[in-house]
Formats: sequence, C-alpha cells, structure tokens
Amino acid sequence: MPAPAATVERCEAPPLSADVIERWLADGSMSNDCRVEVVATTGSTNEDLLVRARQHQPRYPILRVADEQTAGRGRQKRAWLARPRSALLFSLAVPLDSLPAALPAITLANGVALAEYLHARGVPVDLKWPNDVLLEGRKLAGILCEVGVDADGRATLVVGVGVNGWLTDEERAAIGQPAAALSEVVASSLLAAEREAWIAQMAAAMLAMVSRYVDDGFVPVRERYNALLHARGDEVDIVDDGQVTASGRVVEVDTIGRLVLASENGTRTINVGDVSLRRAESQR
Repeated sequence: MPAPAATVERCEAPPLSADVIERWLADGSMSNDCRVEVVATTGSTNEDLLVRARQHQPRYPILRVADEQTAGRGRQKRAWLARPRSALLFSLAVPLDSLPAALPAITLANGVALAEYLHARGVPVDLKWPNDVLLEGRKLAGILCEVGVDADGRATLVVGVGVNGWLTDEERAAIGQPAAALSEVVASSLLAAEREAWIAQMAAAMLAMVSRYVDDGFVPVRERYNALLHARGDEVDIVDDGQVTASGRVVEVDTIGRLVLASENGTRTINVGDVSLRRAESQR
C-alpha cells in the first residue's frame, strides 16, 4: 500500500454559504426542489435529518451541510474525525414513496455517483466495498445510508457523505487507517474557494442516482461499480467485529450488491453492511 503523501498545508476556507450552494445546485439534476441548510457546527448531519424524518417525512429533498461535525460517524458507528472547515460534510434526506428492492445496494450506487464525479474533477479514486472511496489505496471519503420512518410509515432515505479536504500528519495518525485528502490532487486555494461547488455537484449527482435507483434498482449500475471495485482479483480477508469471517479472491459484486469471493471451496457472497474488507496478510 502506498505511503501517505506529505501533508499539504491547509488553506483557510471561508464559511460555507447556502446561497452559493443553491446557485450551484440549480445546474444539477433534480435539484430545483432541494432545500439547502448550512450550519457552522452540528453533531451529525445524518442524525439531524434522521430525527426529523422519524417525526415527519419531508415534502422535498433536503441537503444539510456543516463546516464541522462533532459526532460524525461511519458504518458500524465508527467516528469520523475532521477539523472545522477541513472536510466536505453533508447529508441528503430524500423522501421515498416506498422502499425499493435491494435497498442495501443503494450505498454502492451512491458510491458510483460520488466516484464518477471525482473522476470528472481529476481525482482518480476507486471504491472499497461497501462504502469507502479510496485514493491510491487510502480512504478519501465515506458514505453512510440510513432510513428514517415516521409514525405513518413513510420512509426517508438519508445519505451522509464525508470527504477529507485537508489532513495534517497528526490527523492521519489519529484516523487509524491510511487516509487521503483532496488537497493532495487539487490546488489547496482552489479547493478552499470552491467547496460549495464541490458539495452541490456531488449532491446533485447523488440525488439523480437515488432517483434512478428507485426506478431501476442496482442492476444498471452494477458494472460501473465493478469497474471501480478496489482489490478486484486480490486475495482478501473479510473482517466483522474484529474477527475474520471469510477469505478469498475478490471477484465482483452481484446484482443485489453482495461481494462475491472465490476460494478453493467455491464462491461465497458477503452481505452489504456487516463486514469490512482488508488485504490478506500475504498481500500486504
């Protein structure tokens, strides 16, 4: 695995502006009805929207953006660490008429939307199953999808995104796994000036992806995901709650988003949302 790049000095980014994000969203698919909220700090943008969705399904999609999250979290309740204005942090609440089939794979579909946007901006990422975005084998971003249901049974999908903008050496050490930042490949001053554009365009891409997923499911996105799949063809261990539960060679993801492994004992599918992926000891 490549060594972490040298720290890029952080450019002081101005506070985020809801008005600027709204203007950028105007060019995004399905964005005209999206309501934008910007806060300086909050515990978790996902949790903020889930609390409201459980009380009452929103009438329109909501994009909630924060300069800082004090209780940001990823899958399996892992903490997401970020200094104020050092990351792109947002969540989307999307009201659903009904829960689509193969709902867990919506995380993978949103990963495709995010990764393809980053590629278009010159950031060559791939996707670590099920919800991480990697740059040169190091975690650049994470996606967390959750569903809130109100008292009338109406469901809202909440999609949370965290993208590292700038990282210090101390932050890389504290994260506990190899980490990457956008400032390694994007000019720091440009990134600081364009945070609203990045957030709005990522959100628009993901809103469009959710709409297509609700209509068509994961199958139309599957090959795009497999083309971006990190460690495809490599021998890996599957780790759940600190224990190795399966080992094999990464083949692909199947039509409902499960990871397919091949081993001497045949193929095995791993369900989305309950495991972590790492390279086997022999491959490190």
